[in-house]
Amino acid sequence: MKMIKLIFAIIMSGSVTVAFAEPESHLEKLTKDLSNWFQSSSKTSLASWQYALKNNKHHLKTTSKANGGGALIYRLNAKACIISIPHRYFDTHTYTIGDQVFNTHCQLMLANTHHRHSESLDEQSMDYSKRSDNLHNAAILAFQSLHPSAKVIQLHGFNQSKRKSDKGKKADFIISQGRKGNAIKQQLTLCLSKISRNSFFYPELIQELGGTKNILNKLNLTPFSFIHIEISKPMRERLLKEQHTMSQFSECINQVI
Repeated sequence: MKMIKLIFAIIMSGSVTVAFAEPESHLEKLTKDLSNWFQSSSKTSLASWQYALKNNKHHLKTTSKANGGGALIYRLNAKACIISIPHRYFDTHTYTIGDQVFNTHCQLMLANTHHRHSESLDEQSMDYSKRSDNLHNAAILAFQSLHPSAKVIQLHGFNQSKRKSDKGKKADFIISQGRKGNAIKQQLTLCLSKISRNSFFYPELIQELGGTKNILNKLNLTPFSFIHIEISKPMRERLLKEQHTMSQFSECINQVI
């Protein structure tokens, strides 16, 4: 009886802490599922994302807005890097440009399947630069868990006329790694300056479009692995029209992945 009272007193005094595991979030579960999916030799559909094999590339895609929608293309025999296209319907031509870089260099490409301003089925935004819970983020986390040094190349488009600074109004490329960066952004900007002298890296050379509020900066990615690239509309059109310019751009990406 004395022993029971002693145990009860210890528990009530808070000397013994009983730990309860927090429930697994949808993002955490999807990340684990995708990690297993990447490693599986027999790929199948995953939740609401339908699987297809086309030209030796593994596809996951949904037409539903559930969980933010999303599409994934994965292939082997390429560099362990990721091409991210979060605004394919808003930032015109970024998907086509990203697809060419993906097909030349990388194993994984991710894109949205619905406009960033479309109505969401849940409380989260359909904008992939803001939404935390989706296929896009889970795939990046899963892929980096298998390839920690994998770089994430995210392509955006911007309108020069809407920029505030003189540099912004003439810029063709703006490179950022969020609030902090390393030599990668300098190396990439130097390479891109051979395409356009109006190439700048944030925040040292230009103080806008740095992608600092991007959701990827809040995820547990490998430090300095996120490379945010803003491309002006004239430059996006030039990349599509001039194959040699596209090849130059692709080679610049290759140098930092």
